[in-house]
Amino acid sequence: MKYINRKNLLGHKSCSRPGSALILTMFILAGMLVIAMSGSYLVLLGIKAGGIQSQSMRAYFAAEAGMEYFLWELRQNGYEPDVVSATPIMNGSLPAGGAYEIYYTAYPPLTFRSIGDFQNVRRSVEVRM
Repeated sequence: MKYINRKNLLGHKSCSRPGSALILTMFILAGMLVIAMSGSYLVLLGIKAGGIQSQSMRAYFAAEAGMEYFLWELRQNGYEPDVVSATPIMNGSLPAGGAYEIYYTAYPPLTFRSIGDFQNVRRSVEVRM
């Protein structure tokens, strides 16, 4: 039986390091994994930022709604502030989950501040008359 030389059969030399292709493949896959993980981290940060922005917008609208309701009450019933106090002169909650508090802050000019709250995010609106 004649020995068949593998080099002559395939037309090229066999690789002198048989594990080098496996190591190179592992490095390429590790690089792809790092790129994919950093991309998913950026997407996650964007989703979190969008959620915070949504909560902030809802807190702002709660403050606006509270101030509009207070101004309506002011025009209907009148309001005579006597002293600036740290306690709210009006507060309420909204069906969507937000809440507001109205404070009398200064005179002159007559100034009111509405603080809207939604899921631990607070925004304020101030009206001067």
